[in-house]
Amino acid sequence: MTGDIRGLGEELLREIGLKEGFNNEEVIKWKSWLQSYSFCSDYTDDPYAWLTDVLALKSVDSGNYGVGSIIVDRDGETVAFGHNLMYSPSFRSDLHAEMVTLNYFEEKNPQITTLKDYTLYTSLESCPMCIIRLISAGINRVFHVSPDSIGGMADSINLMPPLWKELSEPQVFAKASCSYELSKAATAIMLINADELLEILRKRRL
Repeated sequence: MTGDIRGLGEELLREIGLKEGFNNEEVIKWKSWLQSYSFCSDYTDDPYAWLTDVLALKSVDSGNYGVGSIIVDRDGETVAFGHNLMYSPSFRSDLHAEMVTLNYFEEKNPQITTLKDYTLYTSLESCPMCIIRLISAGINRVFHVSPDSIGGMADSINLMPPLWKELSEPQVFAKASCSYELSKAATAIMLINADELLEILRKRRL
């Protein structure tokens, strides 16, 4: 299982930084760090967390927010993955990483009517919009690699409107069991271009 995750992640990493004229030192630094990272057996979610970080870096490389996510089945197999696509190739306010991953999974598996045996991992704590989508999808467990104190909602489910709070009760929203280093990396990768992209959102209100 971990071999498959490593192989997929390495393939994705090889695609990063190939654009002509590319010179983002932060992306290059984190690409090298992720390539050299060894999974820590003390943390059950470490391989999955690493893969979301890889996808987050690929997201930055494509001109989007640095957030990645995956869906894993009951056997630990990665059955869907994606990253934020809000800004590139064109602006789509709905295409957060979790949305992209769920869209792919649902389109490919219309016969699946329950997600009680599935887990979604995301490199960054899910925002309110994505929390609603995750509750609607009914995915059993949602684990984030890095907390998001200014935009995340996973730790504030109790503040949801009554209906959504009730629907979420069978679900688990929690921090992934991963190394501190991977959590720190997820935050750092997200911050690479966050200010620049947030400014674009602010200008849409002018």
